[in-house]
Amino acid sequence: MSAHKLSRRKLLTAGASAGLLGLPLFSSLKANAGSASPMRLILMFDPNGTVQEQFWPTLGASETDFSLNQITQPLEAFKDRLLFLKGLSISVHEKGPGGPHQKGVGGLFTNSTLQEGTFVDGDGAMAGWANGISVDQEVAQNIGQQSFLPSLELGVRSLEADVRGRVSYAGPGNPMPPINAPRDAYERLFSGISDVDDTQRAERKSVIEAVKAQYATLEPQLSAVDRLKLEQHLDLVRGIERRLNIGVGTGTCERPVEPDSMSDDSEDTMPNIADLHGKLIASAFACDLTRVASIQFQNARNEFRYPWVGSMGIGHSLSHASDSDTDSRAQLVSRGAWLATQLANLMTQLDAIPEGSGTVLDNTLILWGNELGIGNIHSHDNVPFLVAGGAGGHFRMGRFLDFGGKSHSGLLVAVLNAMGVPATSFGDPDYADPALDLG
Repeated sequence: MSAHKLSRRKLLTAGASAGLLGLPLFSSLKANAGSASPMRLILMFDPNGTVQEQFWPTLGASETDFSLNQITQPLEAFKDRLLFLKGLSISVHEKGPGGPHQKGVGGLFTNSTLQEGTFVDGDGAMAGWANGISVDQEVAQNIGQQSFLPSLELGVRSLEADVRGRVSYAGPGNPMPPINAPRDAYERLFSGISDVDDTQRAERKSVIEAVKAQYATLEPQLSAVDRLKLEQHLDLVRGIERRLNIGVGTGTCERPVEPDSMSDDSEDTMPNIADLHGKLIASAFACDLTRVASIQFQNARNEFRYPWVGSMGIGHSLSHASDSDTDSRAQLVSRGAWLATQLANLMTQLDAIPEGSGTVLDNTLILWGNELGIGNIHSHDNVPFLVAGGAGGHFRMGRFLDFGGKSHSGLLVAVLNAMGVPATSFGDPDYADPALDLG
């Protein structure tokens, strides 16, 4: 069939056929072979503030001389790859509609105000979605096309589809819903990937080249609307092509075991889901399927128990208890320590993947944040921010810094810069500080 007679239906079918090509999974792969190791970014979120005196380290004689307290004690083995950032505020909460949890969650990784809307916070305030892109998606737009998936959003009982339950945004009013079921995440990452030899790989690459050539012939004849659709299909083909071009390396890329089906809205499965999500992120990074990920634990409504650590209270109520309520605070500390353990487990897995002269962890920047500093007063000051990993050498790790009340927007700019995005500000211009000096 000549190119000018190819119908739009056949064009879309051709694009879909290219998308259904099996992708190679070698027993050993090295991402971006022959070039510098890529940077990766992970955002981690949990809600409702923290017990401040048990989150922040005890400072000694200098910023590098500190002792971890109860919540972050599980990270002791990675102490030299931690950067505690005290004294940062989500200052953008001062502007626009919404209640304290809504503003905190919406502004955490976007530094944006909220749109008008009908979502209701605990105090009765109403708002819509965040009015800006989140830092992970800004990074994904800049480096995401270098991997098969631009980004991966995961959740652990993060099922609430409102502003209190979304931390990642592709743009204003455009939240990215997290995948809560590990099996669904596995399918998104590994569906269609097959173990193939070099001959099969070459044949499939040849088909992709033929599809691209056909697209190039069609493009000048299409309307603006159809050209947009064509470009969307080309993005899919380019992603497959990048995946095919991953070079054979040193045995780091392995297909994980497919997770069993399980309820993604049960306290009984939360520990298992958290563990599986961490393993999937590590596998995705090892295979260079994505370089940007986020994992959020619950949502700011947080009506959950943690029976596996002996915490039978409802999370939101515990966070609102008085400072004199020792039982509630003890439960919050045990929950925080469990979350730190999930981070430690993820770091351990990334550190076990060799890359260049180091490991994948050396080239990963992890940012753990919260929508509040102190839950029972709904404070957006002194929010518990922790940077972990190697950050590609862009930050000097193993330190405890206090910024004395600065806007957290400078942290987001510093993250963008470390990931190769040349930003000088980020988010709402009224609260857009320059990058924090973390070098």
